[in-house]
Amino acid sequence: MKKRKLKKFVLPTIYTIAVGALFMSVYLIGQVVNSFAESDMNSYVVNALLDDEAEEVMNVNNEKIIKPYTSEEVKINKTFYDKDATEEEQQNSLIYYENTYIQNSGEFYISANQFDVVSVLDGNISDIKEDELLGNIIEIEHSNDLKTIYQSVDNIKVKVGDSIKQGDIIASSGSNKIDTNNSNCLLFEVYKSGQLMNPQDFYAMETKALEN
Repeated sequence: MKKRKLKKFVLPTIYTIAVGALFMSVYLIGQVVNSFAESDMNSYVVNALLDDEAEEVMNVNNEKIIKPYTSEEVKINKTFYDKDATEEEQQNSLIYYENTYIQNSGEFYISANQFDVVSVLDGNISDIKEDELLGNIIEIEHSNDLKTIYQSVDNIKVKVGDSIKQGDIIASSGSNKIDTNNSNCLLFEVYKSGQLMNPQDFYAMETKALEN
């Protein structure tokens, strides 16, 4: 029986086909892997962007409340009168004027030097007036039935109807007739739903809590 021999061109052809199939398999596997990698990367990027956007929205909707001044020289002269406070605290909340003790309705600030008065939150200037005892007064309406009042100010930089942002300078400290010993004063009041609020409690809140 004769043994058949493969022709010379058959083995190189088989070898070429095998190598080609191997390279094609490697290429296809690489494409699949890259596809999954790109999908995961796109998902990561999209999720990261969404997370950043959500965090930004949360910060906007839950911003911190600032104080109505920026100078570190400012100090409290008279605190808010709280009926539940200690006797000592209540005594420090009384303003003496013309032989009469007056319960302080806000927080009374003083400084050796004139200081900027700023808005504690975004809002609209609802009123500007002059009082015989307290001097110039600026009222700002905020959202959530909140109003802040800045009394005994000078160099007013806003007008009624102006829309302002948190931290905008609205005036500078001024004087009044109930404390003639200090020429750089600010009496700050907070009203929530028409009720006076202790400024210290107000500062500790976030804007989201004011919705309640």
